[in-house]
Amino acid sequence: MAVGSEYLPPAEATKLDITLVRKSLSVDENFTICSVPRSCGRQSIKFPFFFENEEQDFRCGYPGFNISCRNNTDPILRLPDGDYIIHDISYQTQSFHVSKAVPFECRHSITNISIPQDRLVLPQNQKQVFVLFNCNLTSESTWGLPQYKLNCSGGDESNATLALFDDDPLLNFASENCKETVVAPVGFPEGEKGGVEEMLYRGFVLNWIASNCSICEGTGGHCGFDYSTYHFKCFCSDRPHAWHCAPGVG
Repeated sequence: MAVGSEYLPPAEATKLDITLVRKSLSVDENFTICSVPRSCGRQSIKFPFFFENEEQDFRCGYPGFNISCRNNTDPILRLPDGDYIIHDISYQTQSFHVSKAVPFECRHSITNISIPQDRLVLPQNQKQVFVLFNCNLTSESTWGLPQYKLNCSGGDESNATLALFDDDPLLNFASENCKETVVAPVGFPEGEKGGVEEMLYRGFVLNWIASNCSICEGTGGHCGFDYSTYHFKCFCSDRPHAWHCAPGVG
């Protein structure tokens, strides 16, 4: 036996070998939890989204992207102005298509959208619809406005509801003859047919602002968040890393 080496009895040496083997074969708990596929209806749910009703799932998402799964079919995102159904998620472009969970019914369900600007943004290529309430169209000077009327029950020429796009030349004039205005984004391909009600019903697109997950996933990791340090983490099989699972970095 070499001078200075520590002698271990055979039984103790065996225990040490088993401990080292178990340690080398152990997989980080965060990596295991976040590797479990999640879905709601036909939507694949992963970072930055997470299910708010699952105790351990929050670590696999990003703060503010908690969702619920209504009837095991519709992913629901709650914004300050109400609940929205998530229809399509593009993890490559960090965008998703949403619509109000309560269908559009003129005044009953439409409000100014309130977007948390620290994590969500409206793409610039979308139009905005101005919905004008309590509009008086009885004057002869308003002869050009009835074409913008929405088919709302209970409305007449003295209490009409109008809808105009943000680039309509009559928007300012229409606003002067109405008492209340709500602005709603609409996302639709150029040339697509359908009335304003249908556009409002279909909803719009949002981009999210969160840490980019592609680098982590590209190295075999799963994206998540460490709430103790309040930073993004790449959960790898050995341990959490800062950005990716490549050896020697992060």
